[in-house]
Amino acid sequence: MTTTVLVSGVSGYIGCHVARELLQQGFSVRGTVRSPEKTEQVREVLLQFTTYPAQISFAIVKDIGEPSAFDEAVVGVDYIIHTASPVHLGPVTDAKRELIDPAVNGTIGILNSATKVPSIRRVVITSSVAAIRGNTSILPEGLSELDWNSDAVEAFEKDGIASYPASKTIAEQAAWNFVRDKKPSFDIATINPSFVFGPAIHPCASTAALNATVKIISDFYLFNTTQINPASAAHYVDVRDVARAHVLAITVPAASGQRFVVSNGSFTHEAIIAVLKKNFPGRPYATGSTTATVYPVLNSKSLSVLGLGEYIPFEKMIVDTVNSIKARFNV
Repeated sequence: MTTTVLVSGVSGYIGCHVARELLQQGFSVRGTVRSPEKTEQVREVLLQFTTYPAQISFAIVKDIGEPSAFDEAVVGVDYIIHTASPVHLGPVTDAKRELIDPAVNGTIGILNSATKVPSIRRVVITSSVAAIRGNTSILPEGLSELDWNSDAVEAFEKDGIASYPASKTIAEQAAWNFVRDKKPSFDIATINPSFVFGPAIHPCASTAALNATVKIISDFYLFNTTQINPASAAHYVDVRDVARAHVLAITVPAASGQRFVVSNGSFTHEAIIAVLKKNFPGRPYATGSTTATVYPVLNSKSLSVLGLGEYIPFEKMIVDTVNSIKARFNV
């Protein structure tokens, strides 16, 4: 009998890659989607990665923030990978309603549902390096899994800003507090990726509807963005490495109770443009330069504990992202 993993948010950028990785490693996948229409769209994608259609099933969860939303979805599964959470890199109208509440309620809701199913052994939660960064006093030494973005939480509570990193921080802390207080039969681990790029395989109608990070590259390639952001320095990781990290986190015993920074290094918009010019010449690209610097992020646990191995290099990540966009949208 195959092991079944529930993947919440399976129609999303990361969730779809996690499901792909699971199928390719022989797991059965039950994905949560918001509507029956999404079921068929995701099924069509995932059937490319298995010769056994019975490995793929779905559960409809219309609103992850509703109490008991995951009760039916979790029945009979062995593991949960919770990727579903709102992502907004731009401005939002009501941050608490659009970001904080869904992130926290969805995380606590799926953990509550998991307590009702004795077969569940571990829940892996997609967090973010945004839940780690922010404490300027430790920038020279680098940020690691020991750090929390208390700055973002304070800024949100005081001035209503930094809502996305605050949502990731508050939701992840709520998960760890849940395990500490409730002492469920399962354990948890979190994956904390940086900016995630790489091929887009999830259902998506157009380049305009791409997820926020892939759209950065798409807009540079299509010349929708004509100026480099001088403050663009950040950290990157390939979505395929993020997917591998999630699957390793359910299979490696030592991952129990651990946070894992998953990040391969730093990048700038200027660096993206350089890769595009080299590999896709003869096109107009954004001009300008980057003046920002970036702090170190320490990823050693992802290598030593998870055994992630070599990360996908920056150039390959960018090139594969563009090639996936070209193939899907004929651009």
